[in-house]
Amino acid sequence: MKDLNLLYIFEALWRDHSTSIAAQNLGVTQSAVSSSLKRLRQTYGDRLFTLVGRRMEPTPFCIHIATPLLESLNLIRAAESQMVEFDPELCRKAFTFRMLDVGEVVCLPPILKQLASEAPLARLNTVGGAMDETLTGLATGRVDLALGYMPSLQTDIHRLPVFSQHYVCAMRLGHPLADKVLTIADFIACDHLVVEAGGTSNQALERALVDAAGKACIKMRVPHHLSSAHLILQNDMLWTLPNALGKTLAQFYPLVIKPLPLQIPTFEIDLYWHDRFHRDPQNKWLREMVSRVLKGQQAEWQ
Repeated sequence: MKDLNLLYIFEALWRDHSTSIAAQNLGVTQSAVSSSLKRLRQTYGDRLFTLVGRRMEPTPFCIHIATPLLESLNLIRAAESQMVEFDPELCRKAFTFRMLDVGEVVCLPPILKQLASEAPLARLNTVGGAMDETLTGLATGRVDLALGYMPSLQTDIHRLPVFSQHYVCAMRLGHPLADKVLTIADFIACDHLVVEAGGTSNQALERALVDAAGKACIKMRVPHHLSSAHLILQNDMLWTLPNALGKTLAQFYPLVIKPLPLQIPTFEIDLYWHDRFHRDPQNKWLREMVSRVLKGQQAEWQ
């Protein structure tokens, strides 16, 4: 194979089973993928991938050659990662993190400050998405790092704990319980606001709340953390949230943060990256910088 770029096309089609998805993940047009597939077919004298239903499935010959081709591509990447030297001061990349709004509020400010110091020309984007989208993003390089509590994110993924969190209770300033010690009886008797963030520790929180007070105690459900700070300002609902978020929001909203009388386990906030980029100097620098920054904030967020 004279054109090594065809290896990347082959890998994408093998992984994604779709010319359109492969094009999206590679950042090229669908016609470019189709053209490369045509060249691959001419090179090997085989169709390689054929449309079965809505998926591009490999032919028997394609399955036969897949392992050596993919291993060759991995060797090329390994050689490139050893040859490349990364200088953060010259980096102009737009790094992409996968995180929830709580991560953007709590973690991004110190990360941005350090990024400006070490890599002043670099930029930063954040994205959301379900677990399968996160895994695909990490595998393709469209997402550099994921940050949060995502225990289901496992396939070919490296994980590094950066800080731990416990839950606290937030209420508006002037709430009838604002000047009292929050007891379990008072806690159960109140209406509650719950953030439904799928795949996170909020699921364990809701189970504990329902077990203690029943489903009727949940007055409102919302999908985002930040709207909750506004929603509890004009009523007597309680909001149970991570301590770091509570401390951060209390600097900007008239909120009272109290210890939680309900027993809910602490949880780890982790950094995640794909094995494909484990030895990449750029990714290695990024995750080490982020880890150093967030671990340095641990005492402030306790």
